[in-house]
Amino acid sequence: MSAKFCQEIIRNLSEYSLKDEFKHERQIAKELFSISTGKVNDDDPFFEQRMHSFQEFFIFEYRLSEGFSGSTVFETFLYNGQACYSLNEIAKYEQFRNFRHSLFQVEFHKDDSLVVRDLISDRLDIVYPLPEYSFAGFDLKQIFDGRLIRFDGKNYFTKTFILHSKLVKHIIEKAVIEFLKGNIYCQAQKTIDWREELRRRNDLLSSVTNQKLEIQNAGKKKSIDLLNITKKLAEMPRTISSKNLIMSLGMKQEASAFVPETPFYDALPLLHGLAYCEIRSFRYKHIDPIKIYEMGTDRNLDIPGIPKVTKNINENELPNYGAKPA
Repeated sequence: MSAKFCQEIIRNLSEYSLKDEFKHERQIAKELFSISTGKVNDDDPFFEQRMHSFQEFFIFEYRLSEGFSGSTVFETFLYNGQACYSLNEIAKYEQFRNFRHSLFQVEFHKDDSLVVRDLISDRLDIVYPLPEYSFAGFDLKQIFDGRLIRFDGKNYFTKTFILHSKLVKHIIEKAVIEFLKGNIYCQAQKTIDWREELRRRNDLLSSVTNQKLEIQNAGKKKSIDLLNITKKLAEMPRTISSKNLIMSLGMKQEASAFVPETPFYDALPLLHGLAYCEIRSFRYKHIDPIKIYEMGTDRNLDIPGIPKVTKNINENELPNYGAKPA
């Protein structure tokens, strides 16, 4: 019953994210996701899977504009849901705060579950399938990008998986080690007052919003300049320095128990960089996947359909989603 209800919540959140009020934000998010993870074509065999990945990126990780106080679609849903859902229903949805988007490795199969190792947090978890999904095709030691939800005391994977070749296992492991050593990774000990964090985010969002308005009003080089400003939004999730950021639409001294809160691990640069490599590996089957993953997100390869950096775009403004090993 819990698994079915968990799946129903995912479906409800997906439908909510398609509301007209998010239409413009969704377009920006899709462009950013394509830049960060590689563009897919509608005839690619993994097209549907990548669209599911984008959908959950938009719901749980993409930060909306200033009009939504920089919250995610999920946080916006929780905030607005207080007016139309019972406390018990809200409590069910709030369990999705604990999602873990990470790299996992299959340790072994059980009768109705998988035992996986989270390569970023280095922990073992027993994970069960939701009714509409299965773990068919997951081999031992398979490394994959997935999203784990703990719901009613059990772990479940959502339907977004990006499978990486076993041939690049050692490269991914090196990339994780380097990532954990770097400044991007959010250490749990580092915390910041939620009011200060909200002010800092709103200042950034205000700046980006104003630049976008100036470009729209200028009317010259509109598409290129707007794309440059859009790319800056990609770095916003990585400005979050609090692992458990409390969102609020006001400046209250005490946060309500029902103010949306999102666990934040800042792992998107690593995950998106590896996802980009996986698409390139598919595009260039004649090249050893090890070579492709070693290049990280170096865009020297000309991949059909993926935007190229030109002299009209400042390369320094591109989001650094590289996951290059040492």
